[in-house]
Amino acid sequence: MISVIVLTYNEEEFILSIIEEIERQQFNGKIEIIVADGGSQDNTIAIAAGQKVQIANCRKGKSCQMNEAAKIANGDILFFVHADMKLPDNTLSSIHQSIVENRFDGGGFANVFDRHNEKIKRLGTWLNFRFFDKREQSDKGIFYGDNGIFVKKEVFEALGGFKEIPIMEDYDFSKRMSQKFRTKKIYDPRLIVSARRHERSGFLKTRLQWVIIRKLFQWGVSPAFLAKLYKDVR
Repeated sequence: MISVIVLTYNEEEFILSIIEEIERQQFNGKIEIIVADGGSQDNTIAIAAGQKVQIANCRKGKSCQMNEAAKIANGDILFFVHADMKLPDNTLSSIHQSIVENRFDGGGFANVFDRHNEKIKRLGTWLNFRFFDKREQSDKGIFYGDNGIFVKKEVFEALGGFKEIPIMEDYDFSKRMSQKFRTKKIYDPRLIVSARRHERSGFLKTRLQWVIIRKLFQWGVSPAFLAKLYKDVR
């Protein structure tokens, strides 16, 4: 069984579509959907409650939300997604193949943005100075939330789950996972992620934030301080 954990906070616009995309996956195994909500003030929970899903409630914060959902998950594999993602029909079968058939312990996906993809990716290349080495962080085993992190539940538990920090919990978790276990980046299919933050906060500003926050985190700057640099757009 794959437990698909959907992170939500005021996602009434997207929650029904992501649930429907998960339910129509071309996958022969069992699927469990858990909505990991951070205290939504809109109709997110009311909409989700009308579907065949479990709901895990927590204070707002991705690490807390994902950890709480993982506690009630029955699946052998955990797959963490954002509510505004779009999942190709063979997403779950690709995870199953990577873990069950190819014996990887976890990983993430390549992705494309639903709008302005070329512009956003080009900015990422420039700001990370990847002029000769075109590899992204995910090519090196570092996965963020928009890579759709997947992991064996037993591996998740062995790593102690996500550290309860206000930002960079995905970077920290995937780094620890890749250091101790076999991880895989799936290039096909690619997850489709929303460009809404870039559109609302600005393309250059958003990409600069990502680069600067990662560097400061690597240098030991407090995640509590870094979270102030990356405010929610919802």
